[in-house]
Amino acid sequence: MIATTALVGGSLLLAPAANAAVASGETPNDLGLTGADVMTHLAELSEITESFAAEGFRAWDSPGYEAAAEYAEDVLETTGAFTVTRDEFEVPYTDLGEASLTVDGKTYEGSHFDLSEGIDGDLTADLALPSPNAAGLREGCASTDYATVPAGAIVLVQRGTCTFEEKIDLATAAGAGAVFVYNNARPEAEGTTPQDQLTNVASGPRNTDDSPAATLPQASGEAIAALISAAPADEPVEGTAVIEKEFLVGTSFNIIADSIAGDPDGTIAIGAHLDGVAEGPGVNDNGSGSAAILALAEKIAASEVPNDKRIRLALWGAEEIGLLGSTAYVDQLVAEDPAELARISAYLNYDMIGSENFTVGVYDADQSSSEAPVDIPDGSAEIEDVYTDYFDAIDQPWIDTEYSGRSDYQAFIENGIASGGLFSGADDIKTDEQVQLFGGTAGVFMDRNYHTENDTLANVSRASVDIFAPAIGHAAYALAWNAVEPTPTPEPTPTAEPTVSPTAEPTATAAPTAGPSASATPVPGSKGSGGSLARTGSEVDGSPLPLIGAGMLAFGLLVAAGTAIARRRTQQQ
Repeated sequence: MIATTALVGGSLLLAPAANAAVASGETPNDLGLTGADVMTHLAELSEITESFAAEGFRAWDSPGYEAAAEYAEDVLETTGAFTVTRDEFEVPYTDLGEASLTVDGKTYEGSHFDLSEGIDGDLTADLALPSPNAAGLREGCASTDYATVPAGAIVLVQRGTCTFEEKIDLATAAGAGAVFVYNNARPEAEGTTPQDQLTNVASGPRNTDDSPAATLPQASGEAIAALISAAPADEPVEGTAVIEKEFLVGTSFNIIADSIAGDPDGTIAIGAHLDGVAEGPGVNDNGSGSAAILALAEKIAASEVPNDKRIRLALWGAEEIGLLGSTAYVDQLVAEDPAELARISAYLNYDMIGSENFTVGVYDADQSSSEAPVDIPDGSAEIEDVYTDYFDAIDQPWIDTEYSGRSDYQAFIENGIASGGLFSGADDIKTDEQVQLFGGTAGVFMDRNYHTENDTLANVSRASVDIFAPAIGHAAYALAWNAVEPTPTPEPTPTAEPTVSPTAEPTATAAPTAGPSASATPVPGSKGSGGSLARTGSEVDGSPLPLIGAGMLAFGLLVAAGTAIARRRTQQQ
């Protein structure tokens, strides 16, 4: 819970020149930022990352991350327009070994929950199932389901209805020696099979009193459950569980670059995460957003008119294992320098802008397409307008993407800072309607290479980057140049449908994959499918708002202090 100490008046200011240009139908000011500028840095980040393929690519604790960071720092410092620092933070992580269950001489390979307990050595015990519910499923969502489970048994539980955390807690209360949750039949759109793992998913905060727990594929769980059910009551099936896991603490760092020009009392923060997953080079996720930040820095430095507000560029670390870098940064401000936190009037987030089967997604701060699962700070809808007005002015189709807080803007919005951003899509299925707007392929992921070894430069859509880059430049200009006094905040008004002329096809077509995988060193907060923090592109066409006038709107800035904020992923059922 946030300890609230003050409500400080803040203002999000929009450049009147930018709005006038949009309103008059002229090309909006985008600082001259182009897709080519972004691709120049993306190619460098790709080459750096690929050179460390054998050492975890650009994962938070890898030499590839250090090399990419050094490149980014050099680019930022070379502009001469920024003061560049490293911001270190602690990283709790897990060193994962084997997760398996051996029955009748056959070993069934499993996977880990992110913060569940492991086994010291191995555990051999009788196997048991919770009682079936009314639908005949053994989901283990009530304490009575474990009435016949003997103490010390290895319990197999089906996925479904209640969270993994609840299943583990209930089995623990019944005295289970270990718990294995096996997958159920998945929707066809997920592209999964009964052999696919529930990989590194969330099971709630760590509880050292819980029974050790891991996961199994659907086919494995059903095969073992059939053996348990067929065994005589006086001759239970025995199994051996192995769940190897060690909890450790390391360090990583963010890169923070403050513009020398601009009023620090009205700071505009703009960020992207620099780390990737260990499974692949992460060129789109999120080399693309990081490259955009570097290209933007060069355009800010080259501007003949210096920015009126201070611009703080951030390249976040350890996003893929729980939004750790951005969270640590904001938490430190909350605890140690709330006045500096109050100076940040807006945060813009760029996490994946080059998806091969892209859509042009804008964070849906006005909730015109879907209700957000988080509280949206005042001023965020006006940031959405900055993007949508820009796209409408150049006749570029766009859609709403869920304002979920499931990227590095989470810590900012939890502390009342107006936030917005852009997103080209990940593991959401592209619809026929979206193909009409943006081209590409319906019925498959927006990025079929997400969190895989195929997230390479060859599979980044140049067409997508070309669309997003100038929008990123425009948003920076709109918020950080020609600041004026705020005007009262009006009530939001209903909006029209977006433009419908299609954009170009993605530049590269990747082979479909079985689905995204997660980081090998997980903690709560990472994005992805199957229980992690997936960003969800709306399947409803977006609703551009009317053009807003000169001067952005006043809003209150909630400053939290005292206690750290514990953030957890929504628990998967």
